[in-house]
Amino acid sequence: MVKKYPKWAELPEIDLYLDQVLLYVNQVTSSAISQNDKGLTASMINNYVKHGHLEKPIKKKYGRHQVARLIAITSLKNVFSIQEISQTLEILTAGGRSEESYDGFVACMNGDDLEGLPQVVISACQTLKLYDATHQLVQELGGIENEH
Repeated sequence: MVKKYPKWAELPEIDLYLDQVLLYVNQVTSSAISQNDKGLTASMINNYVKHGHLEKPIKKKYGRHQVARLIAITSLKNVFSIQEISQTLEILTAGGRSEESYDGFVACMNGDDLEGLPQVVISACQTLKLYDATHQLVQELGGIENEH
């Protein structure tokens, strides 16, 4: 069974410390992480904050907005550059639409109804799914080649 991404309302209600964020985000995005990728790390989060891709934590704690953004970034970083992801997220979350945009991304990733979603969300989601499918096929072909 494919792991489901949590909707906005299912994200932790309490703010999380860095180690909790790392554990949570890496569990959520485990299906998006390739074998050669170690997932989200503390240094990645620090770099995202340093370069303005993620809001600074408040009293060393990260809220829903930051956790949702990190789930999206971690899921998409194998396919898109951090600059592309950040730029797209800025457009999609303008005007306080973070919850709506995140739930649209989750709906697409979970295979729910795509009606009304921005085309950029649908396209990014489909690109990620095609990347994952291609990666899986390469792994399977590699296994077949090694048997001969």
